[in-house]
Amino acid sequence: MSFFTGVVVPIGAVFIGWYFANLKAEEKQQKDEQIQRIKLLRMLQQELETVIDHYETEGKYLLRNSIKAQAINNSPAFNADDHDEFFNLLWIYMRGYESLNTAIEAIPMLFPKQEEILKLSKTLFIHDSRKYDKLNTEMNKHVDEILKLSVEQIIDAAKPLLVEVNNQILLNSNVKTHPIG
Repeated sequence: MSFFTGVVVPIGAVFIGWYFANLKAEEKQQKDEQIQRIKLLRMLQQELETVIDHYETEGKYLLRNSIKAQAINNSPAFNADDHDEFFNLLWIYMRGYESLNTAIEAIPMLFPKQEEILKLSKTLFIHDSRKYDKLNTEMNKHVDEILKLSVEQIIDAAKPLLVEVNNQILLNSNVKTHPIG
């Protein structure tokens, strides 16, 4: 009997204490991950709403990179297995920004600078400023078309992503952490 009360009871008490401490720590970790997911989703939601609104009111792009989408993509609070549809839409949205940045970087190579157009017009004996203005307007029109196509790709991806973000916020707000055991 003294062996039982002297050895087994203290070891059992330590084990039970360890079990409940781990259970509580796991609950806290799940709650912290849920809070982190909601924070990231709300930041992305605000970005998407701002990007869409700015494009619809101004007709221009607002950002060159989506820092919030990159934060979610790199966050351990989300994984592709549990958030498959969400990540597919997020990656399409991020590819839109890659396309925009590629277009911005390629424009100087595709079209000469305005000074070079002026030099070219002088070498071709086009001294008329109206012709120079026409060349410059043509170039700006092509640049605007290239940027518009890239931005439309972002907006087309942002709208369904915003719907999915709203769904994810609702899902994560309604999730209750349950003790495991």
